[in-house]
Amino acid sequence: MGRLEAVVFFAFLGLVVADNAAQSGQSRIVSGWVAREGQFPYMMYLRTVSVHGQITACGGSIIHHNWGFSSARCTANRVNLMIRAGMVNINRPRVYFETSTVFTAPGFIDEIHPITQPHDIALIRFNRWLNYDNFVQPIRIMRSADMNRNYAGVRMTTSGWGTTWTGGQVTNDLNWVHLTGVTNFMCMLVFNNNFFIRESTICAGPYNVTSQGICSGDSGVPLTVVDVDGQLTQVGVGSIVSQFGCHAGLPSAFVRPGHYHPWIREVTGINFDWTPSMVAYKDKTETKEPSLNILNLLRK
Repeated sequence: MGRLEAVVFFAFLGLVVADNAAQSGQSRIVSGWVAREGQFPYMMYLRTVSVHGQITACGGSIIHHNWGFSSARCTANRVNLMIRAGMVNINRPRVYFETSTVFTAPGFIDEIHPITQPHDIALIRFNRWLNYDNFVQPIRIMRSADMNRNYAGVRMTTSGWGTTWTGGQVTNDLNWVHLTGVTNFMCMLVFNNNFFIRESTICAGPYNVTSQGICSGDSGVPLTVVDVDGQLTQVGVGSIVSQFGCHAGLPSAFVRPGHYHPWIREVTGINFDWTPSMVAYKDKTETKEPSLNILNLLRK
């Protein structure tokens, strides 16, 4: 078996549902940095409870005073969600509340939610109005015009709570890392052409260190870019990881929210779509060459 075949084979075997890591203790943000207070004011930490009493932790993002994003696998068939926001350390939240109102995207099958599947995105309706300040702010989501945009080589950022190394100690502090956009073709090679890599998927791998990335437990975390008008935009919701790829330079898969504007508008009654604030603008998204480690793996 060649090196590429071996990598793809073990990456495929290692596919895990990202929210399971909260129970297994496996790593999430890898080779990143501890965030500063107020650096990621749109981040949410979720503790969800199933009908059987199973507790799972995952990430999410604030998109409105009353609404947030997360992974459908993390929130489907959960009877209660405990949400913390406005903090770096999960033990010192500025905002803490519970809710039970979740809407999973069309095409996602709630009854088989532990199984990897497309449309892994959910809307969470808060049971309160979130007041914004320096520590609690919404993130703008990808516009529909960019839903199929090629972000290959674009510098991205993601953040989440969890251990900082596979098999390491769990951390209570929010960690963040830069990633690089990867083509879906390259992602399909890593994930063995699986059906969940499609147009509504965006993939990202290491930025400048091979071990950078997300791993088991980052379900629902936002993937962001500085967009064409200079504003921070969420272009992905954490979905699929490979437990063998945390330090191997392999990409992870996120769901593009830009594909779901009609559904989002139907559920929330709010139009989250937008156009650049500048009449004439230059694309300011920072790009770089794809990770050499990924390319070398796929060439061999």
